[in-house]
Amino acid sequence: MAAASDTAEPGASLRTHLRAATMAAHDLLDHAMQAASGWQTRDDYARFLALQHAARAPLETWLAANAPEGLAPPVQTALLAQDMERLGHALPRPAALFTLGRAGPGTALGAAWVLAGSALGNKAIARQVARIGGGTWPDAFLGDEAMMTFWHGLRAQIERPAEPAEAAGATRAAEAVFAHFLAAAEAGRAALAPDEKVPA
Repeated sequence: MAAASDTAEPGASLRTHLRAATMAAHDLLDHAMQAASGWQTRDDYARFLALQHAARAPLETWLAANAPEGLAPPVQTALLAQDMERLGHALPRPAALFTLGRAGPGTALGAAWVLAGSALGNKAIARQVARIGGGTWPDAFLGDEAMMTFWHGLRAQIERPAEPAEAAGATRAAEAVFAHFLAAAEAGRAALAPDEKVPA
């Protein structure tokens, strides 16, 4: 991935900086998550929720321990557990432990930005799930308004010029979160039997 100094123009907002630095990773993760789960059937949807839970559990633990007040996104694993219970599926094992070492300038902000920003994509997925499932599939996670509220509050902190140290720390954290999710998606895809593979 590009170095932080190469991802945005000087004086650009932190949001612009982060989007430029993680654009390729974001696209790769979208494709990997679709390939590993999808939501065309009830079982696909349960697999998608399981991947989300497995990836988010370690991230929520890290943020609870390292994020300053106001920078820890709302916990969503409880919502995922609720949806999976309603679908009749057991909770998965969490993905590998997530760590960034000692938190520095921007690290919690970068991690929070990825999780909060995913709520925007979840809104689009929620519409598809409602259509495919005929409005009967649980959507506590996809419809979480608390995360959307957190996202709107976070925008004030990222839509301003970034200090170099903060931008570098936020970029490193965001890239690590994307890599963590990608590893969880790839593990989920590898676990599928050959005839269960979701078309890429």
